[in-house]
Formats: sequence, structure tokens, C-alpha cells
Amino acid sequence: MSESFIPKDARGVIDTRTERLWLHPDGYVIAEVRPGLVADLDDAIANVAAVAELAAGKPRPLLLDMRAHASSATRECRDYYAGSEAQRVNLAAAMLVRSNVSRVIGNFFIGLNKTRFPFRMFADVDEAIAWLRTFIVADPQ
Repeated sequence: MSESFIPKDARGVIDTRTERLWLHPDGYVIAEVRPGLVADLDDAIANVAAVAELAAGKPRPLLLDMRAHASSATRECRDYYAGSEAQRVNLAAAMLVRSNVSRVIGNFFIGLNKTRFPFRMFADVDEAIAWLRTFIVADPQ
């Protein structure tokens, strides 16, 4: 995994089998995907539950960091992430990938699994965070 960017003032850190997640002080959830694993439905359920716990019952934007490696997920896993359970906790999701080429390839696959919330892929972390901040609602506490 590449260098983590967990800030010192992050609120809570939850480790699942496939992700490390925390709440950024600005009000969005960050999930760093662990390398070399294939995520399945159980992983999707655990990761969405972790987002819900960090979000304290309020939908929040999600920054999904996949820059450190290629990752894989089963069809059931992808369907769960695109479905109503994930919609309950995600206002929007930005996926960080390694390059613009990865983004183009990823967008093709995302087209096959349409989410019920805004979803974009980014190669630049600052662009991803700026986009997510447009979804942060007042008083996320």
C-alpha cells in the first residue's frame, strides 16, 4: 500500500479485511483499499457498515483510495456497493486511481455498475476532494 494520508485529527479508524477507513475532520469518509485481495459480498457489507458507523447515521461523501494497487471485486460485491445499502451512507463517492488511463478503464467498468449516488473517478487527490466537498452538508456532527 502507498503512504497513507490519515490526518492526526481523524475521527476513528476502522480496519476491515479489505479496507482501512476513517472520518476526515472535514466531514467525508476515507477508505484505503488493501492490496492483493478480491473483495466479496461479505467484504462489501462490512465496508458499508464501517462507513455507516463512521458517518454516525448521516450520509457522507466517500473518498475511495485505490491508487496503491489494482484491486478486484466479485459481481455481488460491486452490485452491493452500487445499491440501496450504500446509498444510505454515501452522498457521493470519488475513487482515486493511479493515472488518467486507469480512470478511463475504470469508467468503462463503472458504467456496468451504475450507483444510486454521484460517483466519479479521479487521478488527482485534490480534484477528488474538491468535488467531494461540494456534497458536504452543514452541521455534519
